[in-house]
Amino acid sequence: MKQDLEMKGNTLAIVLLVVGLVVGAGAGYFLAPKGTTDGGDGGDGGDGGPIIEYKAPLEGMDIQLGRIASTTSGLETDTPLFKDLIEPDLNEYLEILGMDTTMTYLIDDANSQPAIHLEKVQGFKSMDINVFMGGGWSSMASSALSYCNDNDMLMWSSSSTSPTLALEGDNLYRMCPDDTIQAPAIAEMLRSHAIDAIILFYRGDAWADGIVNILDPVYTSKGGVILERVRYAGESTEFSNYLQTIENIAQGAVAEYGAEHVGIELIAFQESAVIATQAQDYPTIYNDIVWFGSDGTALTTQLHDDAPSQTVQLKIHSTYAAPAESAKFMRLYDIYFDLLSMPFGYYSACSYDIAWVLLESMHEAQSIDALDLIPLQMTTSENNFGASGWNRLNPAGDRYGSQYQIWSLRENPDAEGGYEFYVSGLYDDVSDSVTWYLSEMDYVPPTP
Repeated sequence: MKQDLEMKGNTLAIVLLVVGLVVGAGAGYFLAPKGTTDGGDGGDGGDGGPIIEYKAPLEGMDIQLGRIASTTSGLETDTPLFKDLIEPDLNEYLEILGMDTTMTYLIDDANSQPAIHLEKVQGFKSMDINVFMGGGWSSMASSALSYCNDNDMLMWSSSSTSPTLALEGDNLYRMCPDDTIQAPAIAEMLRSHAIDAIILFYRGDAWADGIVNILDPVYTSKGGVILERVRYAGESTEFSNYLQTIENIAQGAVAEYGAEHVGIELIAFQESAVIATQAQDYPTIYNDIVWFGSDGTALTTQLHDDAPSQTVQLKIHSTYAAPAESAKFMRLYDIYFDLLSMPFGYYSACSYDIAWVLLESMHEAQSIDALDLIPLQMTTSENNFGASGWNRLNPAGDRYGSQYQIWSLRENPDAEGGYEFYVSGLYDDVSDSVTWYLSEMDYVPPTP
């Protein structure tokens, strides 16, 4: 529309602002004329009318998203992961799109406490940040879930695995499979190592309880015996009493089954380094039997840095969901290893993939509103093959199952600190079988 108005001998142009809805993108676009409106040389070359510019709602924004690391030590690895790897890749893509838009992750940590994690979520809400990656521990995801549901926030987790959080219709999505898959992997790892009897040693929270409650019937169905459940408070820092109890049980079990057929299944987080160090004072469990772990002990920095020789002695073979080793994964692996001298693990790959799912769904919706994004998470994930593999989610918004690697620690004088994590085996969920990589190991596991 063009109208000539005369006022005090001057020609003024009315700037027409048209706000429309673009079907398919599901977002409003802003239109503004460019150039003169008098039909002169400033016209668009057609009928001399205004040039209409379409501006996407996210154009020119610095999109801020939240990230809550579970622990302070985890913050040390999260910062380079997000700032030196994830953000540069996302922003390079946005630059290619020509949107003059950037994405920034505000990173904090929960200091190993679910209550602090909830406080951080509430802090993001007060900053009008409604989309975040957190809930790394299932207890943390659980503590914040009701708040997120009630306050229209979207929470993504790369590592929460408790089956109790496999809920349809909530605001939590998880890029990793839950422990209904990991527990059978642990059971078969134990069976394939000829472990006939185990002591379960685990932290008292929803995550560890979930694994134990699934592992117990699966392992016993394979002929295994649960000698004892030893559950410790999640905030514990001293484990001598627990270890003495386990030592007493192990002595009797070794006499009955033989040392090579008795094991300890440790379900823990970073406190595993303290446990491994204190275990030196108990000869049967330190010298005679093999320990096993889970995703909570796989690639744990504290085991590598604070108790490497003890971990090598105990073995602590740990299950960990296996990524699809694509060219994308290997590129990121090399960058991450150069940054931290640590392997790029499955959960780090999941964090990378979540970031891309969020970027793509925000671009599709042209919105950062959690309520606009939540309906897109399932479809966007299913159509994404990321660093960790196909990101397809099940109806509960959790990753479909996968194979599990078995990670262990060994000495290597050429590695950082003289020790390195390595893959010692693989669990195939289709055949329910474990293959031990004997060429990588310094001993041959006994045959079942």
